[in-house]
Amino acid sequence: MSGPSEGVEERGGGGGALWWAALQEGPGVGASTMLRLARVFGSAEAAANASVEELVCRGGVSERQASELRRAAESVQVLRRRIDGWRAQGIELLTMEEEAYPAGLRDLQSPPPLLYVRGRLERDDARAVAVVGTREPDRAGARCGRRIARELAARGFTIVSGLARGIDTAGHEGALEEGRTAAVLGCGLLRIYPPENARLAGRIARHGALVAEVPPDTQVERRVLLARDRIQAALSRAVIVVQAHRQCGSIVTAEHAVRCGRLLYGVPWSEPPFSEGWARLREMGARDLHAEASVDEVAAEVEGWQREAEQRELM
Repeated sequence: MSGPSEGVEERGGGGGALWWAALQEGPGVGASTMLRLARVFGSAEAAANASVEELVCRGGVSERQASELRRAAESVQVLRRRIDGWRAQGIELLTMEEEAYPAGLRDLQSPPPLLYVRGRLERDDARAVAVVGTREPDRAGARCGRRIARELAARGFTIVSGLARGIDTAGHEGALEEGRTAAVLGCGLLRIYPPENARLAGRIARHGALVAEVPPDTQVERRVLLARDRIQAALSRAVIVVQAHRQCGSIVTAEHAVRCGRLLYGVPWSEPPFSEGWARLREMGARDLHAEASVDEVAAEVEGWQREAEQRELM
């Protein structure tokens, strides 16, 4: 369930969505800088309202960033109207201080303090599996990704992916045949990329959620794409890489899965270039998931892993 952005100026112990959004106005200010500023000054609101000198000396940002942050704080009514406009287009803001914030994201070193959500994040979405892979799969890989996502969705798992071409698209489409899916975007929610997936994005918003950590008008860019990989991993109990080149983004997602202590699976492929990606996954300790294998074993392992994790938390 996504937290509503009504009264954004009051929400959250760190100053609310309005002030987290104000911190994003600084050029190059990402999650780690936002979190550091809120920690140094006591809240997002206090950081956004600090002087240029304080932001540079205490906050460790550049003079250019500090000047833009001051400009954003001084024109906060403009930002408030922008937020109202986003809400009118079905986009809600969710801060890390709200109960509805996905708990798995807190396992990240720099969790996104503010999420933009179209659709609904539900409590049961904690029962999620990411299905990711190359943007250029072969037919067998695309079929495999779609089947795995469909069968896991039929067993009640929310399928997480990145709305990219290829395996991501196949995963979302397979999930929508039987259940829910969530797409983590490497751009703003009003700048869907790739553009041919705009219709798919609309379906996901109606039967799941679109999620981004950047403002809705943000165009796709490499740094945002790379940052979203960590969110895909942390939102999920397990990550399944269907087909991957050794250097592709899904390998980055797999690396984040290992860091967050998630289960990692890979589909073995014997022919290059996907054999090279599979070799890298094996180096990371990925479990085998053969292309035609039943997902029953995966589902059981994921459920068992979750029970063990919950028991460890109680100890």
